[in-house]
Amino acid sequence: MKRLLLAGMLVPAFLSYANAQEVIKVKKITVSEEILPEETKGETKEATQEDVKITRQIDLGEILSGLFPEVNHIRKGGTANDITIRGFGRDNINVLIDGQRVYGACPNRMDPTIFHLSTRQVKEVKILEGPFDVSNQGSLAGVVNLVSKDPEAGAGGSIFFTGGYFNYLSGGVEAYGGNETVRVLAGYSKQYSKPYESGEGKKITEYKHPKAANDYKPSEIDHTAFNIDNVWTKVVITPNDDNEIKINYAFDEAKDVLYPYLLMDAVYDRTHRINGEYYLKPLDIKISAYWNFVKHDMQDRWRKSSNMWVSRGYMMRTLAKTRTYGVKIEKGWKTGDIKLKTGIEAYKRNWRADNVVMNNDNRGMIPDVDIKNIGAYIQGAKKINNLVVSAGVRVDSTKSEADKNALGTANRNIYNEYYGNNYDLNQTDTYVTGNILFRYNFDKRSNAYIGFGHTVRVPDPEERFIALKKPMTKPDWVGNPNLDPVKNNEMDAGFEYYWGLFGIKGNIFYSDLTDYIYLTKIQNQSGTKKAMSYQNIDAHIYGGDVTAIGMLTDTVSVEIGAAYQRGKKDSGKYTDSDLAEIPPLKTRLAIKYDNGTAFGMLETIYSAKQSKVDSDLNEKETKSYYVVNLKTGYNVGDRAFVGLGIDNLFDKNYYTHLSYLRNPFSSGMKVPEPGRFVYMNISLKF
Repeated sequence: MKRLLLAGMLVPAFLSYANAQEVIKVKKITVSEEILPEETKGETKEATQEDVKITRQIDLGEILSGLFPEVNHIRKGGTANDITIRGFGRDNINVLIDGQRVYGACPNRMDPTIFHLSTRQVKEVKILEGPFDVSNQGSLAGVVNLVSKDPEAGAGGSIFFTGGYFNYLSGGVEAYGGNETVRVLAGYSKQYSKPYESGEGKKITEYKHPKAANDYKPSEIDHTAFNIDNVWTKVVITPNDDNEIKINYAFDEAKDVLYPYLLMDAVYDRTHRINGEYYLKPLDIKISAYWNFVKHDMQDRWRKSSNMWVSRGYMMRTLAKTRTYGVKIEKGWKTGDIKLKTGIEAYKRNWRADNVVMNNDNRGMIPDVDIKNIGAYIQGAKKINNLVVSAGVRVDSTKSEADKNALGTANRNIYNEYYGNNYDLNQTDTYVTGNILFRYNFDKRSNAYIGFGHTVRVPDPEERFIALKKPMTKPDWVGNPNLDPVKNNEMDAGFEYYWGLFGIKGNIFYSDLTDYIYLTKIQNQSGTKKAMSYQNIDAHIYGGDVTAIGMLTDTVSVEIGAAYQRGKKDSGKYTDSDLAEIPPLKTRLAIKYDNGTAFGMLETIYSAKQSKVDSDLNEKETKSYYVVNLKTGYNVGDRAFVGLGIDNLFDKNYYTHLSYLRNPFSSGMKVPEPGRFVYMNISLKF
């Protein structure tokens, strides 16, 4: 245990039983740490290193939301929780898998990127907050990289199982084998659940929507909430000390996934991912390439709205597909005492979604859009005594093109109806981004930093080109082909300070947003019908977070954290200046016990009331809540582990602020968080 204490204060007391447990490292990093890893060796830059088996492991978004107060999950149903970081969500943050881009096919974001990697495949999650990423195009306010496990030499594996309330079952097997030259890893996992119950004892399928037609049919109240299969394999080839090749393939299929948050549910979501990486160590060159394909089918077949459409089984349906492939070449350099990294990135993203509402043929709801990007970047750092100066610059050219011939009979003229001839379905954006950061090291663990970054995000295919014609007087949904890219000018400052067995770290930021993409209402050219669309506005988001941790005894540690952010509009068509979808103050307190064999944690999470809401979008206030979670685990020798957890110990009925989707896909129903959830984890290494 003393080794753990001396290693640093920001590593919770989970590590001592890691020999029987596979851990996910979750790291918050700065750009200078990425450029100069030798300057951070032995330092405690990990905000937390959690064992995923101590959670109920349903999805990674919810795990991250529980660990970091500045990360919040968007509750849509029992799984597939998207995330926001410091008030930024959707495409305003980059979420990558092994550095590759994986885009969901659903226009409703039923399948966010973070959903396409099961927790069992993850070795590490790297979170870089702020405008300090130049190695990936479009990282407006942060980047999250999910790093998958590599196979080990020798032979072995693990069997794992989790069971809990609401018929939740999760299990699988993973095995590896090989030598120092060739190593192979393969695994399979499955997750299944019925609809969970809230703190008031109601299934999420029993809650009523403002429109009764959107409620679940009585026969579907106990329908499967999700049924997910994941298969993965990875090969690492190291022919000698100078060369390394990695090849990875993964497939996941999610069936019968319920989303009370939305107007439809996912019948299936299928994803194929392939990526390869070659590293030439003597020249410090890394070449990576990837391809992935997502197919998504969502319908209202389990809702009352489909009752009048028995013959085809649904009133509305969207079938969507997305393909993404790309390549990146990186080279490390060293000029004197300056360390540099240069790179070229290119990718193509194709997205098509075909929709039908009643008899409206909305083929090309996402009209076969191609996004083609090529970019080049350079980043570097120099150490001057205790000061580390790091900077990066990047230039990109992005072409966005929609195919008007992909549109159906209902939406074929929708752009002309709302924009006349004042639009272009072929847009090219060229832009430069960059950052600079100064970090002063007081000693091996304590430091302070300040940085500035300018980042740009091109509008995504939905924001520019979505074309949904709704029946009768219901508002249409049409993109804005004339949108400009979002520009973010952001200042960040922070510190880390340690004394003895205690430490504290904090961060503040101010983000000035030009041409921020935001929802708006527009009228057609004749003034006879309205639509939801997008506009460019100016806005700003500011806030901060702080975390303190310490060892009280050799076996007891404590961690406390808090985060707050606020968003305001500065221009655009509005009467309410508050930005929507900004989480309120959130805190986390955890007291942990670990003697090397037995582990326990008492955790409390508090969220304040959110009254700063956007009434222009009918955003509603959210009450404060306070929940308590209890977790414990026991190592049986070096190869077995048994854990027991109770989330929401006192069975509170509560809602997160991001539990209710605003227009234009509003179902009108707030989705409560799960009530008391008891679960057990068992794993065995072989």
